[in-house]
Amino acid sequence: MKKITTIGLVAPSGVLKNLNEINKKISILEKKFVVKKFYDENISNGYLSDMDEYRAKYFESAFLDEEVDLVLSVRGGYGAIRIVDKINYDLIKNSDKYYAGSSDATILLAALNKKTNIKCFHSLMMTNGFVENLSRNIEIIENDIFELILKPIKKGQAQGILWGGNLSSIVSMFSGEQYLPDNEIVLFLEDLNEPIYKIDKMLYEIYRNFALKSKIKGIIFGDFYLKDSEIMPILEEYSEKFNIPTWLNKDITHKTNNVTLPFGKFVNL
Repeated sequence: MKKITTIGLVAPSGVLKNLNEINKKISILEKKFVVKKFYDENISNGYLSDMDEYRAKYFESAFLDEEVDLVLSVRGGYGAIRIVDKINYDLIKNSDKYYAGSSDATILLAALNKKTNIKCFHSLMMTNGFVENLSRNIEIIENDIFELILKPIKKGQAQGILWGGNLSSIVSMFSGEQYLPDNEIVLFLEDLNEPIYKIDKMLYEIYRNFALKSKIKGIIFGDFYLKDSEIMPILEEYSEKFNIPTWLNKDITHKTNNVTLPFGKFVNL
């Protein structure tokens, strides 16, 4: 167990909006932790927080800083896929730190899990509730806790490492299969602002991707921001297609109730 005393904030994806609100939350963090920023809040690049090469270098720098214990993404958005191949994983692979993020950061969680020894967590971020749920998030990260109440869709047992996150981000990695897992996995999925036909399309892309599908021993479906009458028939259909145990838990979400999950932890469900 590594105690967290210094938090390094990174912005590897979308442009930082509402800086006043972000800095208010940083002030709250600073009451308990040393906080370091690894981004330039005065710079933006369209819908991205910075140029690709700078976002990659800032990201590396947070893991190379000897004082930082937890590297935390400020927000998701778009852009991680543009830097995932630019990060020098050999440089940071033995960094004794935690990394936490979700949404677009799913891509970085998968890459760090595959290429480094860094402990990763699918979690709330600065813009969607990390500070508001600070004590519990820190406790889960420091103690590597898996705590999730699951509602069965297709009953059964499954073993594997927790792997997944944002559905559209996972599908975007299929052209670079070097970031897909080597181990058997329990896949967890969520998404927002995607219509049902796109959810269907992306789930089918996973279904037909043998390199990933062959590793999946169970699926936990999270929140897709759709009515049960719309999403549940699709989830039930894919539970039968995959023919493996599946569960539902809407606390895997973009909302402030998003539960922090230890990415890469072995679980027996």
